[in-house]
Amino acid sequence: MIEHSEKFGQVMEALRKVQTELEGIVRDSNNPFHKNSYASLEAVIHTIKGPAHKAGLMFTQAPGRIVNGALEVSTLIHHDSGEWIQSTFEIPLAKVDPQGAGSAVTYNCRYSL
Repeated sequence: MIEHSEKFGQVMEALRKVQTELEGIVRDSNNPFHKNSYASLEAVIHTIKGPAHKAGLMFTQAPGRIVNGALEVSTLIHHDSGEWIQSTFEIPLAKVDPQGAGSAVTYNCRYSL
């Protein structure tokens, strides 16, 4: 689900500027179970943070409720003008324990950003 401030033209223009600067995210981690590489949350943040700040954007992410075995994570992108856009994404927990929740939060943050 996506929500936004009453006006959101400036935040969308800033996102357009960020997208023109992004070239791709380095896959800096390996998953031996699936025998593939992926971009860590740190790599995603490192790639996005500079262009976002340059365009007047900042972001926050926070886990929310667990509903029917799925964990919510909300991503808020805020522009210097006060405009904002927010999405909430649910991801099923592989295991309902602290490690499962931590894994779901990290995975969700990477994909939501």
